[in-house]
Amino acid sequence: MRRSFFAIFAFFAICLLSFSPFIFHSSASAVAATLKPKFYYGAWLPFWQAQNGAADVAVNLNKLQEVSPFSYEISPSGQLIDDLNIGNGSWDGWFSAARAAGVKIIPTIAWFNGSAMLNLMQNTKKRIAHENMIAALAKSENFDGIDIDYESKPAAIRPYFSTFIYGLAIRLHAMHKTLTCTVESRTPPSDGTVITPDERANNYTVMNQYCDEVRVMAYDQGLVYRKLDNAMGSSTLYAPVADPQWVNVVLEQTLKYIKPGKIMLGIPTYGYEWQVTWNNGETTYQRVRSFTYTQAMDRADEVGIAPVRTASGELSLTFNSTTVVGPNPGLTWTVSSTLPLALTDPPANASNTFYITFSDAQSMADKISLAKKLKLRGVMFFKADGMMDPAIWDQIQ
Repeated sequence: MRRSFFAIFAFFAICLLSFSPFIFHSSASAVAATLKPKFYYGAWLPFWQAQNGAADVAVNLNKLQEVSPFSYEISPSGQLIDDLNIGNGSWDGWFSAARAAGVKIIPTIAWFNGSAMLNLMQNTKKRIAHENMIAALAKSENFDGIDIDYESKPAAIRPYFSTFIYGLAIRLHAMHKTLTCTVESRTPPSDGTVITPDERANNYTVMNQYCDEVRVMAYDQGLVYRKLDNAMGSSTLYAPVADPQWVNVVLEQTLKYIKPGKIMLGIPTYGYEWQVTWNNGETTYQRVRSFTYTQAMDRADEVGIAPVRTASGELSLTFNSTTVVGPNPGLTWTVSSTLPLALTDPPANASNTFYITFSDAQSMADKISLAKKLKLRGVMFFKADGMMDPAIWDQIQ
C-alpha cells in the first residue's frame, strides 16, 4: 500500500515537472545552469508524517533544491534504524521524481542518546566503523549526501565528535557527496541564556572546515532566552517558537565561526500550546504539546477565536478551559512579570488559561528575509508534514 501511494505521487510530480519551463532546455548544462539557485530552499520530511509530507513536497518540488527525509536513527549500539523503510524500495518512485526535478536527497541521521554516543566515539575502532557504515549507506542508496543530527551530546564528546565529522567528511567527499551538520542554537551567555552541553560539544570551527552545510535549528525558543523574556513578556504572554530578534542573535553567534555561504537557517513550521498562570509577580508557562498550523487553525475555529499576530511575528490564540494539565517540571518555566492582560479576567467556570503560538507563512517569510539579508546559503523548513501553512510555497522565490 505504501509503495502504491508513493508511486502515485511520484508519477504526479513527474507529470507536473514535465510541463515546467525548466525542462525545455536543449542541453544538460543549460538545465543545470537554470536550476542552480542563488538562495537554497530545503525541507525536512518527518517519518511520523511521511505520507502527508511526501504528498505536499511532491507537488512543490520545483520550489526546493534539497530535501532531507528525517528517516534514520541510531540504536544504542550504533546501528542504523530505517524509520521510513527506505531500504525496502518503497520510496524509489518518489526519489526518482525529486531527482528529475534536480532536488538533492540528503537524508537525516538522528541520534539523541548522549552517553551511547560518547561511548562509541571515544572508541577509535567503533567510531571508524560508524563512519564507514554511514558512508556505505550514502553509496548504496545513491544519496546526494548525509545530514548528521546528533543531539543531547555531553560536553566531553567535543574532540571525538570533531574527529567523527572529519572522518565522515573525508569519506563522503571522496564520493563527491555532501556532508551537512545540524546544530543547536547558540546565544551569548551574558544574555542570561542557560548554556546546554550541546553548545560545548559542537566545535563550530571544525564544522566550518569540514561540513558543506551547517543547518542551524533556530527554533523551540520558548522561554530559554531571558533577555527577550524580560523585555517582551512583562504584561503580555511571550513564548515564541522563534522570534526573529532571537534568531538574529543566534545567527550572529554562528557567523562568528561559520561562513554565511554554508549556513542553512532552520525555520519552524509549527507551534506549541502552553498552560499559563500568574502568581506573585511571576508568570508560569507549562508546555502542553506541539501544534501544526492546521491543528492550531482548527482549534481557533473550535473556540471561536481569530488568531492574532504577536510581537514575535507569530500567530497566537489565548482561551480558557476547564482542562487541567498536570505538573511537568521538565517543561515548565517561570519569568518575572506583571499580570498579563490575558490572565486578568478568566471565566469562573473555566479558570485554566491556554496559549498557542505558531508559525504561518508570514512568520516564515520574515525569517527567509533575515536569511537573505545576512547572505546565508538558504533555509530549511522543519517540517514539511502536509500540515504547515500552504501559503508558504508562494513565498519561496
